[in-house]
Amino acid sequence: MSAKTADILVWGATGFTGQLVVKYLATEAVQQGFKLAVGGRNRQKLDDTMKQLGVKPAVVLTADSGDEASLRAMVKQVKVVASLVGPYMQYGEPLVKVCAEEGVHYCDLSGESPFIQRTVTRYARSALDSKAILVSTSGFDSIPSDIGAYLAVQRLKKLGADAGHVRSGFQARGGVSGGTIASILGVLENPDKDERKRSMGPYALSPVTGPRSKVPAFIDRMTYQGRTQWGMYWLMAPLNEQVVNRSWGILEAADDSASRAQAYGPKFNYAEFLSVPGGPLVAFLGSLTFFSAFATLFFPPFRWLVKKLVTQAGDGPSAESQKNGWYEVTTVAKSVDGRKEVQVVGKGKGDPGYAATAVLISSCALCLLKDHDRLSPLAKQGGFLTPATAFGNVLVERLEATGRFSWTVEDSESAKDK
Repeated sequence: MSAKTADILVWGATGFTGQLVVKYLATEAVQQGFKLAVGGRNRQKLDDTMKQLGVKPAVVLTADSGDEASLRAMVKQVKVVASLVGPYMQYGEPLVKVCAEEGVHYCDLSGESPFIQRTVTRYARSALDSKAILVSTSGFDSIPSDIGAYLAVQRLKKLGADAGHVRSGFQARGGVSGGTIASILGVLENPDKDERKRSMGPYALSPVTGPRSKVPAFIDRMTYQGRTQWGMYWLMAPLNEQVVNRSWGILEAADDSASRAQAYGPKFNYAEFLSVPGGPLVAFLGSLTFFSAFATLFFPPFRWLVKKLVTQAGDGPSAESQKNGWYEVTTVAKSVDGRKEVQVVGKGKGDPGYAATAVLISSCALCLLKDHDRLSPLAKQGGFLTPATAFGNVLVERLEATGRFSWTVEDSESAKDK
């Protein structure tokens, strides 16, 4: 086995989000004592970008995203890869393959269900054999949803109840990243109709299918302690719901006692929405406006126009906009009989799609490098996992330690004592 020359590799270090990740991890490398590598296709561009950032990585590595041999030679030199090169359906599979085969831990920002489904199907056995841990959706898509649901359900379980209906309401200030837009368009343009069809639906990424009541497409709501929060359709809901349901399915299908103890329960039912002020009429009109605009993306001329007008992958907001951004996600979980309820409020500082996401994926990489011994037995087995099933409370602790993220957990019993 070749000697490792670095600990964490940022693949796609010259892109907009990649640079944010490099800057954050460069600071953490000094404080936590690890070697940071940066990677990309063009050595000169990498050197110029690092000079502009004022970062001196331990190693600079080059490879081609379509050349498996060069990728394999690269990942053999590191312990963890954080991949920022998308759209992942176009560029991501060879890197996942070699990480799974070489036992190198991996995380990315993919929000592309067909890519996740494809790589899990093809390389799960290799990852289990090598004990590599691979985690997609390691940014704003979909950590707030996945961790919020996880914390809410675990509190319910402490109250002696399995989860029934679980809902999350999002509020945020900041733009959708260019990479996210590119991912959505890539899924819509996927020429494999069968794959596209298989990747749809709330349980498309789950190893098992669960029950789900019919959720209104235009309006949703959640109630905690008699207070109702209304919501409209949310752009990231389909992906986030798939990820949360994958966490449910992984724990439901697990055969080790520690994972079974964390299982959400057979009647777990998750959905999320974008919170709106006012009542159901405001939610309905907001959803109607969204669907009317989104429908145009099914026509190639409008997709071309969106590609030209919206933020491109690799671009991003100003430093001031990133700093002033934020998000807040409220998750309410009710027991199956409806008698017990839990509320989790998760908050993040920084533009969700960029500044916050850079810290989120960096923290996942650090969990893989620094906290491996603290991860669950399920995670230590390796394989394709979600943020909740790979990291759980270890990620929560690491994120809260940054001072940029917080979660408050309250249940109906503790609320009565206030």
